[in-house]
Amino acid sequence: MERETLKKVKELVQKMGIVYLATADKEGTPHIAASEGVTFTEEGKILFKAWFCLKTVENLAMNRKLSLAILNPKTQEGYQILGEIERIGRGAILDGYGSGREEKWAGYPQAEHQLLIRVQKLASLTSGPHSDEFV
Repeated sequence: MERETLKKVKELVQKMGIVYLATADKEGTPHIAASEGVTFTEEGKILFKAWFCLKTVENLAMNRKLSLAILNPKTQEGYQILGEIERIGRGAILDGYGSGREEKWAGYPQAEHQLLIRVQKLASLTSGPHSDEFV
């Protein structure tokens, strides 16, 4: 993987903010999440911190492979990142939602998760004609 391409990915993430995360359960059923909170480590890995929905975390516990996507719809510049989870950690944890509100918030995440992702492949992404060739 080229360092220059990874640099372009970092710049686009900083500019756009929102990154899409695709996971799948053990049967292959896909799930998409979108959030801010992506940073890059010195070792070329990705740290993604967010209040992921429960399905995202469940899928990653069963199937460690994932795909990240970022796209600037105005310029059509974008990237797909194939990766694998190295570690799932927890950040902030809620202390409940207060008496009488549990039913309203059932199914919402109670913890911020920190995903350490090892980048395996990078490809360009656009909504127009493009190659699926990885760099």
